[in-house]
Amino acid sequence: MTDIAHHEPITRHDGLADVAPLLDALAAVAVRGETPGPELLARANAARPLLSALARDPKDGEPYSRSVLRVNDEVEIMLARWRPESSCAPHDHGGSSGFVVAVEGNFHERRFDWDDTKLFVAEQALRREATTIPVSPEDIHDMTAEAGGLTLHLYSPPPAGMRVFDMERAEVLELVGDFGAWIPAGDHPRIPFAAVAPKSRQKPVIWVAHTTHYRGGSAEFAVAAATMGCELADENPDAEVIVSGLHRKADFEAELTRLALAGRKISQLHLISHSGMYGPMFGSTDWPEQFSPHEWRDMTIPFAAGAQAYFHACRTARWFTPFFADVFGVAAFGNHNYTTVSTRKDRFAWAGRHPAARPKLYMIAAPGKKSHGWAGSARKYLGCAAEPMVQSLPAATHPERSYDRVAELYDRAYADIRVREAEWEWVANRLAGLHADLGRRLRVLEIGCGNGSLLRALDENGDIDFAVGVDSSAGMLARARERSRDRARLRFGKVNGPALDVPDDHIDVVISFLSFRYLDWDPVMAEIRRVLAPGGRLWVVDMVEQPVRLRELRILARSAVAHLRTRRARPQFAHDLAALTHHPDWRNMLQHNPIRAEHEYRWYFGSRFPGAKIQTLTATMSARVIAFDSGPLTKGQTAPLSYP
Repeated sequence: MTDIAHHEPITRHDGLADVAPLLDALAAVAVRGETPGPELLARANAARPLLSALARDPKDGEPYSRSVLRVNDEVEIMLARWRPESSCAPHDHGGSSGFVVAVEGNFHERRFDWDDTKLFVAEQALRREATTIPVSPEDIHDMTAEAGGLTLHLYSPPPAGMRVFDMERAEVLELVGDFGAWIPAGDHPRIPFAAVAPKSRQKPVIWVAHTTHYRGGSAEFAVAAATMGCELADENPDAEVIVSGLHRKADFEAELTRLALAGRKISQLHLISHSGMYGPMFGSTDWPEQFSPHEWRDMTIPFAAGAQAYFHACRTARWFTPFFADVFGVAAFGNHNYTTVSTRKDRFAWAGRHPAARPKLYMIAAPGKKSHGWAGSARKYLGCAAEPMVQSLPAATHPERSYDRVAELYDRAYADIRVREAEWEWVANRLAGLHADLGRRLRVLEIGCGNGSLLRALDENGDIDFAVGVDSSAGMLARARERSRDRARLRFGKVNGPALDVPDDHIDVVISFLSFRYLDWDPVMAEIRRVLAPGGRLWVVDMVEQPVRLRELRILARSAVAHLRTRRARPQFAHDLAALTHHPDWRNMLQHNPIRAEHEYRWYFGSRFPGAKIQTLTATMSARVIAFDSGPLTKGQTAPLSYP
């Protein structure tokens, strides 16, 4: 065990007395084994300047400094100042519990678990400023500071030592004294992982789950899941195979909780379901449910080291499995095109009119009418070979999903949103009509405001009292603010997730203009209902995938004529639009932000807003722009949420 001289706590400092009441309150919480609530976190946030003055700068070669503010028999309080983009080593806390407060800056945290004698990343989370990171005696974690920062650490009882894990050498250093969570310089006693890893005799779990109600019940999914479970059990005699049916999202979470509480690890996850563009669908078409990206990021799945996840559903490989692999750090498999049931695993063999009566069924990917037209359907029924599932691995670097890299090109093409004539007129006419009906100007919120061109155009029409535009792209917001400097009625703000920095009952109309597909639908809908005043409205205009129907040929022709008219009347727009859509950064961004299918919108809005209709504004052969008006809304929640 390495013994390093311990720093004495700070005993004299003008600022220490000023923060003593805060430290007393935090210490009491840590001793009780709890974490601080919102009020105490707000006090810590207000004390940031005082705490910052108490923190030492880190020494050369160390990721952060350690300033011990208090040590007694019950608690240790330590302040750490982090270098930008610095990381500590995986470590435990010497059997102590407590919490870490992110006083300043955002931090990426990874939590580790054992798989035999190997440590693997079991969870990853972004810990934002002014939030708490709980610590238990069993936890092994590391942290990375995005751009530097300040953290306040409280441990009870004070740790007598700690273990730091050298992942490259699979060895542990046990440190005592002024220990920091990094590999100290010099030679120090080391212990192999094999000597400290807990012994486990439980079999790994292969979980085969299937949905039960979405799109008519999917009885054939139960047969396919049973077939898959039997074959996986034969192939993996050292694992326990669990097959279960799921109706709602809550059923999926409940099974994960049960496995985690039992200390079980999932080596393979197989989910058989229907899918929207952003992942598996639960519930029913009368009330569709889907985990939002934020819900997936906040979820804990007890994966074993080297685990794999398989999503046997349509189009999961286009967006969802790369996203899932990045979030959970496991290999994820999905299908690029459509999925169907078959009586053979290697090629399509029709299961007849009553597939659920078959003793065995397989989920395979094959071309079909939806993905490849009538020719694809013919190929399928002639017995085409099954398409292999597409593997996605955790990305070495996180892909750019925002509009930042294309902000300049987008702003050049859409400086005036009125080039999108049909979409613009739908919104502008409705706002003018509502202005006339209410006899006053309107309070507007646009979610996904981009460069602010829609709000500027509406402001010019004189229908806005004030408008707030929010977006996740800093590049787009910079252009919105630059172009709107003389617009006193407009303001713009950045969002990171569903939460909206807008007071309750503050808005008459919420608009999502060509951005709703990027949002976490149910979580953001709860926020929309919160900020809308009684009688407020939600308007959504967005592009969706849907091949043109025969009855829509008139809309197709009208859209084509309007498109040609715009290109001829605005040749510079046509040039700028081509520069945008042909740019590799634009194509890369769309790869990580795909367009949803039309039925996803129809089923979602139909269930959350009964009686409200979707209107088609324009159409091409494979896509269209739709519009939705919720009508006046009463206060209340749209859907039961598992997030936040």
